[in-house]
Amino acid sequence: MMAHVIMLVASALAARVLAAAGATPTPTPVPEGVHATFAGLAERQGVTFLTYAHGGGETTVPLVQTPIVRERSVGGDWKVVDATTLRAGAPIVVFLNAAGEAFQVDTLYSEVTTRFVLVKNGFGVTPSGKIYRLIGQAQTVGASLPEGAYVRLRVDPATDVAYDLLASRTPFPESATLPRVVVTIEVVVPVNTPPTDVVYMSTDALSWTPNAIRMAPQPGGRWTVALSLTGGSVLKYKYTRGTGQSDERDLAGNEIPNRSLTVDAKGPTQSVNDLVARWADRSS
Repeated sequence: MMAHVIMLVASALAARVLAAAGATPTPTPVPEGVHATFAGLAERQGVTFLTYAHGGGETTVPLVQTPIVRERSVGGDWKVVDATTLRAGAPIVVFLNAAGEAFQVDTLYSEVTTRFVLVKNGFGVTPSGKIYRLIGQAQTVGASLPEGAYVRLRVDPATDVAYDLLASRTPFPESATLPRVVVTIEVVVPVNTPPTDVVYMSTDALSWTPNAIRMAPQPGGRWTVALSLTGGSVLKYKYTRGTGQSDERDLAGNEIPNRSLTVDAKGPTQSVNDLVARWADRSS
C-alpha cells in the first residue's frame, strides 16, 4: 500500500515538473495502415496468420487474439465481420501494433449489380460495354456462368477488379432505400500544374489513399470523374497529384479542411464543380 502511494506521489510530481517546464507528454502515435490486397488466412499452433500482397510481394503477420475486422461499401456504413469472410483479392487496410501483429483489418469495396453478356479469359462484359476483371472467387464462379446471367459483384473501387460474385438467372431486386446516383465531378487546377502529372481524388471511403481515384484530363486545365454513389451518403475528399506531399492547399499554402459532398437522393445524376487554389509543392 505504501509503495503504491509513493508511486502516485512521484507521478504527480513528474506531471508538475513537466507543466512548469512548459512541456506536454508525448502522445502515443497512431499506427498507419498498410494498403494491401487480402491473400488468405492460416492457423499454426493456435495462432491465426494473415497474408496480404503489398509492394509486389506477400507478407504474413499474426493476428491478435480478438482482431477488429470491418467492411464497408462505398457510401455505406462500417460493419464488423468475421475474418473468415474476407475474400482473396479484396482491397484491405492492415493496422499493425508494435509487435508486428495485425489488430485491425478494414476492407473497402464497391457493390455493383449488373448482367454479363460475355465472360471470357477472366473478364466479364456488361450490356453497356463495361469490362470487369475477375479474380479469386469471382473468376471461379464466372467461368461457369450461363449466358446473360445477372451478377452482384464486390469490386475494388480503385481498379474495377471484381473479387466476389453472386449470380442469378433473374435480376437482383434494387433497394428502394439506397438509390445509386452518378456524380460527375469537375475540378479546375492551377495553371502551373505540371502537364505530365495526373490529378486524383483522395477520399475517406478509401482511407485517404492519395491516388485512389484517377481523374481524366479535359481542355482548359480541367479534370473530371464520374462516381456511382449511394443517394444520401456523404463523401469527404481532397484533390492530389498522387502523393500526400502534392495535395491541394489554399492560396497561402496552408492545409485546407476536407471537402464534403452530400449525394442527392432525388435524382439519378448530380454535378459538382471545384477549384484548386494551389498545390502543396508548387508556388502560387
